[in-house]
Amino acid sequence: MKVRKPSLTARQLVTLALVITGTLVLMGLAWYTTKRVPHNNWLFTGRYACSFCDINSRMEDVMTVKNGGVLYSYYSHHQYFTYPTAALFLFWPLTWFSHFWAVAGWSFIALVSYAGLVMLGWRQIRGALTWRAAGVILWVTALGVTIFPTITICLSQGQTASILAVVVALDYLAIRGRAQGVLTGIAAAIKIYPIIFIGVWVARRQWRQVITALASGAATTALAWVIWPKHSTTFFFHRLTSGREISHFHSNVHWRSSSSSPYSFFYRPPFDGGSWESSAGLMACLAVAIFGIWVGVRLWNRGYRVTSFVAVLIGSTLSAPVVWDHYFAWVLLLPLVAYEVGRRQPTAWMALSALVALMVPWGVIRDENFSYVGFTPMTIALFFVRNALLFTSLGILIFASRLQPKEELVAN
Repeated sequence: MKVRKPSLTARQLVTLALVITGTLVLMGLAWYTTKRVPHNNWLFTGRYACSFCDINSRMEDVMTVKNGGVLYSYYSHHQYFTYPTAALFLFWPLTWFSHFWAVAGWSFIALVSYAGLVMLGWRQIRGALTWRAAGVILWVTALGVTIFPTITICLSQGQTASILAVVVALDYLAIRGRAQGVLTGIAAAIKIYPIIFIGVWVARRQWRQVITALASGAATTALAWVIWPKHSTTFFFHRLTSGREISHFHSNVHWRSSSSSPYSFFYRPPFDGGSWESSAGLMACLAVAIFGIWVGVRLWNRGYRVTSFVAVLIGSTLSAPVVWDHYFAWVLLLPLVAYEVGRRQPTAWMALSALVALMVPWGVIRDENFSYVGFTPMTIALFFVRNALLFTSLGILIFASRLQPKEELVAN
């Protein structure tokens, strides 16, 4: 006699539908992005000057290397290769496919990475991630694409922000044991900025993670050096030490108006980017990095794991001399920050304020060609418009630094 297999319950069917439709929606958004962006300068709420600038340039860079050309050749083009040589490992597979499917696949991976960040955060706060929660998060990510310009700009440029963020988040929030640190080291070898997470482990005296991260980063860099010795030598001994990586932005009006770095802050009125302002900007970047590490360690020890990750990610981002809007990969984690710390905490209100600020298409109203003449209502308004994301991000760090330990930690 055959035993009839139990059919799916209504709840299980809803869960399955959420996961399948959520995945299909993200695939559809990736396809729609790939089709629309080359023919428009708006994708939902995000406005951009060129379509898939970064990803197109990276594929061209790979082809240049394949044909024996020079990878680090000039600064005149704003999309020149700024990554360490090891980043070629990330972009090389894109040249195995047609242009359309390479960009569509990259866009889908970027979207899944945003969803992965939220899933990791939810799992850290709730202790588990159910299939139903995963399905809801896929839909939330799809909604986020239509609301947040930082996400749409990341997609329209083919940037790496969400991909690298989820790699580091896996190491920081999920992986434990001997493998912890491997992904952070690899990410730092590709983009450098994630190295700040190694600083967190140093501050917490977790030496095994420090050694693992440094070893994996060194191994990735060494492998790239063996395969592409000429390019690696140029990057580490000429490009990084020349100072041109920063100084060539000084006369760039787009950088002056749109970068959210503490460094670029000193190149906008009431400052004029003189010698002392340049030094102050570099010191401000260093101070933000150290502050982000300190806040991250403090929050981790006080039981706020997701908020700790966001704090370190903010420190990593704002410590760069160039901070474009698509760098704000933690945007979808801000509601989880408010949930983790408690809705009555000032940190929660600051996180939600930052969330609202990240909904505004600031790029449209920064007016990079505006000529400053004294202090007028327009100059004051532009001062806050151009620094809005910097101020709200720093606000999260400042308020989070004052959080008290969770009640269960106090009880123990």
